[in-house]
Amino acid sequence: ASAQSDTVVVTRVEPAPQDAGLARRSALSRELIDLSAGPNFMKEFERVMGEQLTGIDQKGGEEAAWVRTNIPPMLNRMVVRLMDDMVPVYAELFTEEELRAQIDFYRSPIGRAVAAKSIPLGVGVQEAQTGVLASFMTELESKYCARFDCGEAEQTGAKPSRR
Repeated sequence: ASAQSDTVVVTRVEPAPQDAGLARRSALSRELIDLSAGPNFMKEFERVMGEQLTGIDQKGGEEAAWVRTNIPPMLNRMVVRLMDDMVPVYAELFTEEELRAQIDFYRSPIGRAVAAKSIPLGVGVQEAQTGVLASFMTELESKYCARFDCGEAEQTGAKPSRR
């Protein structure tokens, strides 16, 4: 029969080098995201958002008041969450050297100027994407329906009556 020991050995587990590297890249990623958004990001975001809500204000009424009151804080929370959720993506994608180089760029005068244009750039890209996507969908539907029978309602873009 063999004797079993009741001794428990506890060893301290050091984080794996990859975990320490990930932690450093995550911290650098947060710094980069903050710098690349620019110092006035939220202020500029709120300004653009206010412009977008102008059309709703012109309609007036209870719905417009609700939108004006509720949409800005919801969008602010969405942006904060998006920026938080981008940290692991950046940390996984970029090396420490790449993150540091980008941080150095965004700390420079030209980097700060680029960061200050992030909101207008985002708006412009969104408008371009919307137009391109609409054209793509129109072409796709047209060519698909030319090859396969989509029915008249789909081909003309008309919606069937809901009577």
